[in-house]
Amino acid sequence: MAHMSSNQPNRLEAIMNAPLTPFLFGFIGWYAMWLIQSQLTAFDYALGVSLIFLPAGIRTLSVLIFGFRGAVGVFLGSILSTIGYMGHVETMNFFHICIVAAVSAFSAYLMMALVCWWRRIGGNLDELAFSDLLTIVFSQGLLSASLHQIIYAYHPIEIAYSDPSQAEAFRLWAAMAAGDIVGSMILMLSAVAIVNLFHRLRQLAP
Repeated sequence: MAHMSSNQPNRLEAIMNAPLTPFLFGFIGWYAMWLIQSQLTAFDYALGVSLIFLPAGIRTLSVLIFGFRGAVGVFLGSILSTIGYMGHVETMNFFHICIVAAVSAFSAYLMMALVCWWRRIGGNLDELAFSDLLTIVFSQGLLSASLHQIIYAYHPIEIAYSDPSQAEAFRLWAAMAAGDIVGSMILMLSAVAIVNLFHRLRQLAP
């Protein structure tokens, strides 16, 4: 009986390998972090810019674990969150909202693909070092912030984006980039800690 039990597929592995899991992880993870983020108003620098942006961490985890499918899930979740904070902008239509969501979702995937190509890292990411991970986190934060600020310049979501000075435009960009990077690192380190704890508990189990 014990032998039959040991041969049963691990339930967690079965869930992780399910066809819809990558999309649901990105979608639910992004939107859940967005709901949490909406309560962290103390870290807001401006509308759409936070000094700690937790959804960026889900974005990074989604592409690292599930690749393009994880990014698609984030894209769908980002559409909902973008409607929530940019739906009031008169110049924004659904097409523009999808562009914002695509920037949010695929900037991390693009930078992961570039880093893996540059470092000659295989598709299973076995050769991925911590320095490579930092490169992905920092580069996707810079790219996402840059593209978002370009979009906000054409579709101001509040007065701060209406003809800002060069200094203020730089501060908005720097705050968004920093928020993405910090949010990614918080969730990445938390995920590593949870995985290590899970492995220790499994080792201690009889």
